[in-house]
Amino acid sequence: MKSLLLLVVLLTFSASVYGQTCDQSLKDHVYRPERLVPTSKGCVTVRGIIMAKRTEKDGDIHIQLKVDPGQGRGWMNQKNVTKQKGNLVIEPICVRRVTQASAMEACRGFVQNIIIPKKGDHVEVTGVHVVDNERNHGWREIHPITTLTVLP
Repeated sequence: MKSLLLLVVLLTFSASVYGQTCDQSLKDHVYRPERLVPTSKGCVTVRGIIMAKRTEKDGDIHIQLKVDPGQGRGWMNQKNVTKQKGNLVIEPICVRRVTQASAMEACRGFVQNIIIPKKGDHVEVTGVHVVDNERNHGWREIHPITTLTVLP
């Protein structure tokens, strides 16, 4: 049963929807990757406006994205509404100094080369759509991000 579950998770992680692909090697640099459970959307691309961002102790940047209208449903859940001000979370990984001891190994020798947007930027993001089951979380997010493009 565990093998089947692992196979489903791996297939979901590497799945491609609408032609985009997610960089599967990034999962090797995610702190405690078992907390991130892929949704049925798998690898996705979404557009929206950057509403807020903050550096996390694990070296990631926690970014709130207001998803553009007309991109379908299921991007967020009730935790996104109550804990993320109705925004989807997106996270570039290993882009800042890691200060959390338990997360240091995940980023050791790796820095994700990705654009870090400013608040108010309109962006297009590709990555794995997951539920973050870390304690006191439970919201949906794109983590890790494979690509991020600032749109005109």
